Amino acid sequence: MSDPKLVYSLEIRLLDLEKKVSDLEKQIDGLTAGRKASGSPGYAPLPAMLLKRMGDGENPVRAIRQFRLMTQRELGDRSGIRPNHISAIERGMSYGLKTAKRLAEALEVQVDLLLK
Repeated sequence: MSDPKLVYSLEIRLLDLEKKVSDLEKQIDGLTAGRKASGSPGYAPLPAMLLKRMGDGENPVRAIRQFRLMTQRELGDRSGIRPNHISAIERGMSYGLKTAKRLAEALEVQVDLLLK
């Protein structure tokens, strides 16, 4: 009653989907490798492509936050800075050393990366 060609075709598609899921999981693991648990003593080095983006003029807070896969709300919760203030900073509003230190600690980077 079942068509062997159809069953074979579906099995091939299933194997292809499983391979794609596995590849995506590996990519996610690679992306999240830079995001470390809060409170860790050392900082993981940032990849060259991220430093290049910042060198090309992208806002460092936004670039690092996105690399860490954080929302503005998560960054706000970690740093104690309101998300709307973080949004303004990412749009170019200036900020002081105290804010930079709080953001750097929450983003797990050195403060000098956030100071222009």
